[in-house]
Amino acid sequence: MKITIIGCGNSGLIHAAKLIEKGHEVALLKTSSLNGSFFDKIQSEKCFRVKDDTIQGNGREFVVRPSLVTRNAKEAVAFGDIIMVMTTTLQHTLVAELIAPYVRDGQLIILTPGYMGSLIFKRFIKKDVTYCEWETTAYNGRVVNSEYVRISFYNPRNAVSVLPVSKTSDVLDVLSRCFDNTKYSRKHILESAFHNPNMIVHPIGILFSASRIEYSGGEFWMYREAFTPSVVNVIKAFDKGKNQVLQAFGCDPLDYFEAAKWRNEEDLSIDAMAVFRSFADSSNKGPSVINHRYLNEDVPMGLGLYTSVANIVGVDASIQEGIISLASALLDKDLRKGARTIQSLLQKDDVTTEDIMKAITE
Repeated sequence: MKITIIGCGNSGLIHAAKLIEKGHEVALLKTSSLNGSFFDKIQSEKCFRVKDDTIQGNGREFVVRPSLVTRNAKEAVAFGDIIMVMTTTLQHTLVAELIAPYVRDGQLIILTPGYMGSLIFKRFIKKDVTYCEWETTAYNGRVVNSEYVRISFYNPRNAVSVLPVSKTSDVLDVLSRCFDNTKYSRKHILESAFHNPNMIVHPIGILFSASRIEYSGGEFWMYREAFTPSVVNVIKAFDKGKNQVLQAFGCDPLDYFEAAKWRNEEDLSIDAMAVFRSFADSSNKGPSVINHRYLNEDVPMGLGLYTSVANIVGVDASIQEGIISLASALLDKDLRKGARTIQSLLQKDDVTTEDIMKAITE
């Protein structure tokens, strides 16, 4: 298949590498100045190095060659039958406006992560396209020293949601040929958004480790250090409200740690907390600063969305509201200003549960 990846950061390049390795043709579209030197190097050399340190990859090193490496949106969108948007969710409006003139009927647009961003793209794109949202990535890793891409973790299971939901089986058929682990679905894009682990562990991890992050001088390992038993209690309290909201939209309750085990571990008989600790041992160092996307993105885009929906269905969101307030205080800026809410997504102030259900399914 021909796949265009928008966003050439860690996730974009990792997934490009795995797609090319599997024999698909991939175009890379750069939309920001971040990691610009490495992108320029890829564009000049027409390739980049990859080291696969997953259990499956066993440290194998190889070189991949994208079919197209460009900053030109028109040629990048024309290239792909599938468009994978792997920028931060903060860029969704910018990317939607950028690609809208070039999207054609029949394309599949994937948002990773989603946070219900499909509803933004639908406002700008007036074509017969299908949307898909991922709650997390198929692979984890990062660009190392602007020299190569290191893949550090493989998620054995990757659940996606589709809009409209009637196209779910068709999309799973396509994606399972791209990634072996991507053959599972959620009921709708709201379920995927609220099962995005970043919305929970990123803000909580920074909030309860802020002094440690600033004092450590770059020697902080969040997943190994932050989630002590008392902080796990906060996650569980967060989860209680989250599952009440999900049940209001026809979804089964699912514990955060059980969901993490389902994504991260082949053997589902293993204790969920043991799986979480194992994932922590394989995770990367960081963050090294408080002013990080773990707050700047996941609080306004994730928690802003969550609290707006929780308030409509009458579920107590005081814990999530408290996290937003404290994160805003840490950064000395109002993270509610410009936050993604269900009202902003639907472009109306008086939103009902029925409005939301219609928007996430049709």
